[in-house]
This record gives sequence, C-alpha cells and structure tokens, in this order.
Amino acid sequence: FTMFFVALYHACDGPGLPLVCFMRRDALEYFSVYGTALSMWVSLMALADFDEPKRSTFVMFGVLTIAVRIHHDRWGYGVYSGPIGTAVLIIATKWLQQMKEKKGLYPDKSVYTQQIGPGLCFGALALMLRFFFEDWDYTYVHSFYHCALAMSFVLLLPKVNKKAGSAGPPAKLDC
Repeated sequence: FTMFFVALYHACDGPGLPLVCFMRRDALEYFSVYGTALSMWVSLMALADFDEPKRSTFVMFGVLTIAVRIHHDRWGYGVYSGPIGTAVLIIATKWLQQMKEKKGLYPDKSVYTQQIGPGLCFGALALMLRFFFEDWDYTYVHSFYHCALAMSFVLLLPKVNKKAGSAGPPAKLDC
C-alpha cells in the first residue's frame, strides 16, 4: 500500500510520466502521506508486542486518528510526531510494566544498543531531513529521507516474530 502510493505520487509529481497518473494528484498525495504515517504506527505497535485484542485496538485507533489528522494537514509536524509520540508513550508504558514484573531491564541491554538506539538515530535523521533540510536539494535529500526511514525500521522491528507459529518448515507449493 505505502510503496505503491509513494512511488506513484513521486512518479506523477515529476516530469515525464503523466501516463501512469490514473488518480488525482491530491488523492495520491493524501495516500502517500497516510501510508507512510500508518506504516510508522503499525511498525511501532509491533515493537510493543501486544496480544489480541489490544493490538488490533491500538492499530485501529491509529488508522482512524491518522486519517483524520492527515486530512486536516498533510505537511505539518503533527502528521508524524503525533503517531510517533503516542506510540513511544504506549511502548514506554508497556515496557515499564514488564520491567516492574520482571524486576529487571526489559528488553535486554543488547536490544537497546543494537536495535533501539541506532533505529532512533536513523529515525531522527529521517525526520530532520524531511522537515528541515528538504529545500536544499529536494531530489537527493528526499531520497536519503526514504533510505534513513527504511533503515530506522529495519533496525527497530523485532528480529523474531513471536506471533508466528513454529510448525516446522514452510509448506511447499505444488504447481
């Protein structure tokens, strides 16, 4: 969803590819920003590691509030700072509860040093590029924004999907 609308928006925004623009530019812009903010929200909720139905409730809360926020103002700081700030608050609360129950650090120290620290640094770099430096050289700075944002979530997302089953090797398709 996100990659489709971001790629299509950027293709239609630049010169030379008006043939692929089957939607209004305004709609492409909305879904591009919406998909990016929503991807951030869902990725950060994966970090929180909630069980059902709490996970679905938080994800749906983000889906609806982000849609309204982006409809109100697509280019303001709140488009990303709202979902990110709320997700960080939710994750911090969840992890503090885990630390209280465990009576120790949660998650392990290595997760903070190898994933969360570098991931937050790349995320901060991406947002600084997006909001403060894009007018320097839009093409290169915006491309690096996308790379930094992607690297941030590669680092932040959990290395193991705890929700996936462990029923052995994946099934082979017979064609």
